Amino acid sequence: MMNCRHYLTQLIVTVFLLQTLSPEAGATSPSSTEPPSLAPLKTVSCDALPEHTTGVKQRLSQYKNLVSGRQCIVLNADPAKDLSEQIKRIPENTVILLSSDVPAVTTPSLPDTPKTGITAVNYYIHNEILLKDGQDILGAADDGEEIVIMLKSGFTDKHMIRVGTAENFRFSETRDSHVAHVTFQPTQHSIHNPIDSVVLAQCYNRRLNLENNVFHLALYGAAVDVECREPLDAAANDMRPGPGLRFVNNTLIGKHFKNIIQSFIPEDGLFINLPAIRNQSKRIAVIGNTFRGNMAEAGELVLGPGTQMDIFRNFINISNHGNTRRESITARKGGFALIGHTDTDSESPRFNMAGNQIQVTGIAITIFAQVELALACNHLQATHPWRQVLAPFSLKAVDPLELVDECQKLMSPTVTPTHTPPKICQIENTWTSINDSTDTALSGLVNIEGHLLFGSKICRVADTISDSSTRKTYITGPSPVNSRRSTSSAEATVVPTALGVVSILAILFNL
Repeated sequence: MMNCRHYLTQLIVTVFLLQTLSPEAGATSPSSTEPPSLAPLKTVSCDALPEHTTGVKQRLSQYKNLVSGRQCIVLNADPAKDLSEQIKRIPENTVILLSSDVPAVTTPSLPDTPKTGITAVNYYIHNEILLKDGQDILGAADDGEEIVIMLKSGFTDKHMIRVGTAENFRFSETRDSHVAHVTFQPTQHSIHNPIDSVVLAQCYNRRLNLENNVFHLALYGAAVDVECREPLDAAANDMRPGPGLRFVNNTLIGKHFKNIIQSFIPEDGLFINLPAIRNQSKRIAVIGNTFRGNMAEAGELVLGPGTQMDIFRNFINISNHGNTRRESITARKGGFALIGHTDTDSESPRFNMAGNQIQVTGIAITIFAQVELALACNHLQATHPWRQVLAPFSLKAVDPLELVDECQKLMSPTVTPTHTPPKICQIENTWTSINDSTDTALSGLVNIEGHLLFGSKICRVADTISDSSTRKTYITGPSPVNSRRSTSSAEATVVPTALGVVSILAILFNL
């Protein structure tokens, strides 16, 4: 009885102390000098902002269509203020401009800046930023400067920005959000840093636009983690399309993290895990991004039945050498992992890949389970081009001709795509082996239906595709048991297998 009474007394005292020290109870947070008031911050019309910096003016002009007729708020880089707490007090559907204006009395910025020759203007967060419906965050630095969001000492959350919830889609929230021109620096004091990912986007019913940002990868997880396991048929109701992501022109940088014994690399640059979202199209796009440095994979991409995703003109130049914190014998190392499902009664998800340059030290593309793939004008450079997991489920290669416009953008982004018959070499993919690998363009594929097109980098004027009656023939080729034999058109033959048909890409020119 005495022990129980003593425990109860300690519990009451502990609760009393917590209530006394809590910011909600009226005390000032020890990690912030900002008052605890949650009163909304004042916004003004974006069309009538008072005096502001050059960077803010530039962003207002650049995003004129986005900001016109809306409410804006301009923040400055005051290290005494918590950016996450400020954003919590800003209403929905507001454009938040992070200026490079710094208060006259301030603490100095950290000496190391994420970009050499660029001055970092640091904003600090004590907690994760909860992005509300329709809120936009635009970095608005002056020339020669960049807006950097960093963690304040004592940060314990697992993410820097969070969107949506794990429980439901919040169908009443339909306004898109933009985060652009921001550098995210999850300060790595040690390998025990608490950050799992910079951005966590769960279940929601709007589009998240991440454009022109720089993501320094945290040790765990991914720079951007889009993960929703709630079921949804996106084709059933136009007002309920589910989560959207437009990930465009971002730079993702990975590095080694060392302790006394060994070093580790981040796991993924991008993790999209939407296995229960069915029949969704034109909602998920990864375009024009740069992946560089050290990371296990550029991206792990999981789609549900009938869903489509566009992966266009990304540049990947990464080293996969190193261990991850969750290392296992099945750990993947390479470029993109395209993951489908094992339900043979459901439509396969489809990945459209065009104009990507994938340079990795591991495997360029990994295929899991049942997947459709349209592959046009990509260049793969790796030790191995493919790895296909769960061989009883086929990779279905679909017609890449509809991606020819994306290939033309790769060659000349400023030229409007023409409607003239495309040249075969405009949609051909190329393969280069490294590290003394003798793999051919289809090594690693053991169950494929259809035809993938690989060829030379030289374009011939006469080598064009007109219509279905004169389209060049791509013939099937060697057995997966002997996948390293020559793949020239002279040697290619038709070899059926129990697992499907393995295709190689040889072109027969009409003479």
